[in-house]
Amino acid sequence: MPSAQDHRDRKEAARLLLAAAIAILLLIVIGGAGLYFIAGLGASDPFSAGLGLKGAALVSFGVSFVIIIIMAIVSGGDAIFGELPFTIAGFLIFFVIFWLMIAWIF
Repeated sequence: MPSAQDHRDRKEAARLLLAAAIAILLLIVIGGAGLYFIAGLGASDPFSAGLGLKGAALVSFGVSFVIIIIMAIVSGGDAIFGELPFTIAGFLIFFVIFWLMIAWIF
């Protein structure tokens, strides 16, 4: 007869399996998008002007926000309340690095 601990373990295993499946699906989608743009199908002119600082700032904000949220969720929520100054500093560092790299590369 299964105990309460067995039910909790099964729920946790199911959540981990779901998270792993979503992560793998996300990697496949991102990899497919990368191959699409590397193959040149997504851009008609490889020597076009590019994004610029304003466009790169918008993309960088989105990427940084998603990464910080994922890190906060993976850490069990501790990064949201207990380490808020470090979370904000990490967001700003991610933002600046992604902003300048996106503007420089694209």
